[in-house]
Amino acid sequence: MRRIAALGSLVSLLLAPALADAACCYFAAKDKDITQPGQKAFISWDAEKKIEAFTVQPKFEGNAVDFGMVIPTPSQPKLDEIPRDFFKDLAIYTILMPLPQPIWVGLHPVPPPAPAPGTAGGGKGFLSRMEARDSAVRVLEAGVVGSLDYKIIVAEKADGLYDWLKENHYAYSGDEATLKFYIDKKWFFTVMKIDPKQMKKAGDGSYTGEVTPTRFTFSSEECIYPLKITQISVKDQTDALFYVQSSSQMDLKGDLSWQHSYRVMYITYMLGCGAGQDLQTELSQRNDWVEKKKAGDPAFETTKLEWSKRLGEGEISVLSDPLKNYTQAGGGDLPPGAKAVSRDDLIAEAKAEYEKNNKEWTDYAKGQLENLKTQYDPAKGMIVKMPDDVVGKGYISSKYMWYPNREAPDEEVKGLTRLQGHLEKDRWLTKFRKILRKDEMSDDLVLVPVDAAREQTYVRIMPTSPP
Repeated sequence: MRRIAALGSLVSLLLAPALADAACCYFAAKDKDITQPGQKAFISWDAEKKIEAFTVQPKFEGNAVDFGMVIPTPSQPKLDEIPRDFFKDLAIYTILMPLPQPIWVGLHPVPPPAPAPGTAGGGKGFLSRMEARDSAVRVLEAGVVGSLDYKIIVAEKADGLYDWLKENHYAYSGDEATLKFYIDKKWFFTVMKIDPKQMKKAGDGSYTGEVTPTRFTFSSEECIYPLKITQISVKDQTDALFYVQSSSQMDLKGDLSWQHSYRVMYITYMLGCGAGQDLQTELSQRNDWVEKKKAGDPAFETTKLEWSKRLGEGEISVLSDPLKNYTQAGGGDLPPGAKAVSRDDLIAEAKAEYEKNNKEWTDYAKGQLENLKTQYDPAKGMIVKMPDDVVGKGYISSKYMWYPNREAPDEEVKGLTRLQGHLEKDRWLTKFRKILRKDEMSDDLVLVPVDAAREQTYVRIMPTSPP
């Protein structure tokens, strides 16, 4: 077994229904129902070269005989097939590590510690056949990527696309204004034909499944994600999960920023370590902002940061030898003044403290000392010594804390080799999720870099919850 965050995290990541891709919409056969239950995408952004790539993996549910998918991009894209388990591998790669745990070095019986804030029993946490009939539609490229036939087209009028859909016995589930939104911007459309007969068929005759992930690479003036067209095939809301790789940590603009929830969670966590007045002021302001936002829009949900780190040598080594290096992704930022120590240091202090206060060793004390030697294996986590002025504050209940590594089944971890060539050293990988209501999808998403002074690693669960 490799190390993982917690059982709950593993279950939610591996057993929850897979999410569908964003950046596209579905056109289903007339009187049939193909919906887009969720969205997920891997975005790679080169700000210097102005080159963007996003990878999507469609999932569909419905009983249409076949359906098409349309993906708009600001310039003509290059298409590449990506391994089928790409998003599953990303989920395993970005599993959060567990909460820090107190280490008792007194070597004599003590009552169990009180639950940390934000955990069960503790304090309250804070915290989505194209052919030219006339000059209005032009086919620029046609081909096959994976099991999908595609055509890249440009159109001058939305009704040109609409007419083609009708001629091919499709019912357009959106309005022409959505297509016109992209046509007016002179964007390109990639149309992909999918045969659900390749997917699983349910007893009622409907199909469900995911198709081959596809990467679209194109030039763009900004890192942008075509969300508006997704609105066509969303009923009420969509669960949008993004992995973004760039030289900077990336975020969504304005109200959609994940910092509205993450900073509340982070500062609350840091307050137990003596956060200064400036952070306390920021915490109050951000809580006020969330409260006012929800007062005006009770259904509003903040974007949630789920994992983020600049990928170094240790992180990249996981991809070449996953079983050996899975724990090398690091344990995340430590509280101010804290430092990692060896198991020998821990045991030496435990012995010295006991001998200072006791003339003889009891059997219980001897047993506890042996437990320290076996329980805190350096291969399974990190021992951290806390500064005296923070012990007993917030979640820090002892002088020594155990930072466990994550675990995952070996067979799942071995698949991380498929991420080689996709994840890059010295670039940030940021994972965040937003529940997007249909009325929030009136425009495309613009992604922007986080200010360098605010970039923060988040790979270990914090003992609080986002709002």
